[in-house]
Order: sequence, then structure tokens, then C-alpha cells
Amino acid sequence: MLNREAVAQLRSKSSKCIRVLIADPDEPLQAVYRETLTQRGFEVTAAFSGLQCVARLRECIPDVLVLEPQLPWGGGDGVLSVIGEVPALANIPVIVLTSCRDSRVLNRVSRFPISDYQIKPLPPDRLAAKLRTLVTHPRLHFSLVEQTDHIECAIARRTSDRVRNLHVETVDGRVIVRGRCESQQVKQLALAAVLEAFEVSESQCDRIESAIEVG
Repeated sequence: MLNREAVAQLRSKSSKCIRVLIADPDEPLQAVYRETLTQRGFEVTAAFSGLQCVARLRECIPDVLVLEPQLPWGGGDGVLSVIGEVPALANIPVIVLTSCRDSRVLNRVSRFPISDYQIKPLPPDRLAAKLRTLVTHPRLHFSLVEQTDHIECAIARRTSDRVRNLHVETVDGRVIVRGRCESQQVKQLALAAVLEAFEVSESQCDRIESAIEVG
């Protein structure tokens, strides 16, 4: 049975204010996220450029960084490069949140380790849930290139290995799933596994392509 001191410590941990730095040049989006997250007990700081993000990181280390790769004055890759070079920042969970389709921009951030990758639009309540999950259960860092391996595993589990010659790749900012299967149903299961990995609906995402052949 927990004593009073232990209970107080648990309450203190559960009620800890999570510090979030959102680096995104979209001011209206920043305002929406700030309002929702603040209402839910987060401490939100905004940065609108790469230089400003680095300055914010040096002022106060956040619990989570939400990063848009298309940041002016330094870019998301510039921010990730600084994080990798400063030991005090290296363990910050980073969520890359973007609707970017520019392969040059995405390729520049693809080699850096991150904790999560999400496609806009991500509803504020889903962002809040992801932030709490990352702080409570930090994920291993992975690069966007390495994420394709995780997606292939997810497809294999969902389809019970019924997609032959399965291969997931990123081309010009798009996620393409290739392979062969015996039915349209299996193809739909594979697509559902990819959409679930990115937590978007089929109507929201035009960057995911299922090139699985049926027959």
C-alpha cells in the first residue's frame, strides 16, 4: 500500500507541466495549437524560424520539440544538426509535423534521428495526446529512412504476410508501398496499416501511394 509521501510524488509527476517548443512559421496554426495545449496544461513556446528555434532551445530545454522542416532562416535540418551537436539537447523527443512535398526539404531532414513523424493537418487533441505519450514513454530515435522498415513490419502483421515482395520507399516526399497480393482486400489492409502508422485518414493523405499489384 502506498504511503502519503509516495502518493504525493505520483501526483506531482502526473501533474508536471510539459514544456513544448513548436517551431513552425504558420502563425495561425501556432495560435490554434497554443490555445488547445495551454488549456490542457502544457507550457507552449513558439518559434517561427530556424534561428529563433535554436535560440529558444538554448534559453530553456523543452520536453518535446514539434518541428516543421520548412523553417525560414536555418530550416528544420539546421535545427536538427544543432541538436545533434549539443549533448544537453540530444535526448529531446522531436516530432516532425509537416505537409511538405518538396523532396529537397524532406531529404535534408531524413538523415536525422526523430521520435515521431506526422503529416498535417494533425488535430490539436491528437497532438496533445502524442506529446504526453512521448514524454511518458520516450521512443527510440529513428530517421525517416529507417521508418520504412517499421512500416513494412506493420503491413506484414496486418496482412499476415500476404503481400509478396513487399517494399516501402520514399520518393519525392511520397511514401510508396510496392508488392503483390492475391486480393483487393489484402491491398486495402496494407494501405490501412500505412495510414495507421501516420494516423491519418485515406481522405486526408495524398502523399501515401499503394502500388501493390493484385493477382
